[in-house]
Amino acid sequence: MEDKKRQVYDFFDSLNMEYTVVDHKAIFSEKDSDGVDEKCEGIVCKNLFLKDKGGETKFYLVSLPLHKRANIKELEKILGIKKLTFGNESELFKKLNILPGSVSILNVIDAKCSDVTFLIDSELLKYDKVCFHPNDNTSSISFKSNYLEKILNYFNVKYEFLEM
Repeated sequence: MEDKKRQVYDFFDSLNMEYTVVDHKAIFSEKDSDGVDEKCEGIVCKNLFLKDKGGETKFYLVSLPLHKRANIKELEKILGIKKLTFGNESELFKKLNILPGSVSILNVIDAKCSDVTFLIDSELLKYDKVCFHPNDNTSSISFKSNYLEKILNYFNVKYEFLEM
């Protein structure tokens, strides 16, 4: 996993984007994250890997503040989808080259496939800094929230900011 983190740091360095890193115990779910938000600069984010099973399967990575509950039913309405479910481990690895627990918007840096649509809660843009896993759940990287679009545009992926 050190290689995956190094890729993220190298990417930020190559574009002269400022960041800070906090190392911590492995976080697999929101309940494991106690105390991490106190160490990170900025709003700590959680990420969900979802799929639309209707017709041609479409995949989504949803990023929102850790404290916010994801309203899947509302997302289905916004996207015009009948049923969103969680993608499984093999789909996650195939699409974003990552294992469960390390899902992050930064997976785009090492992703094998660009057909995942990134859905970002627009609330994140209200904060000066955001905090995500750098493709490894034993660290968190904080960076300016306005870097989100710069990162996603750099990798030419589909994304949308939504009020969730």
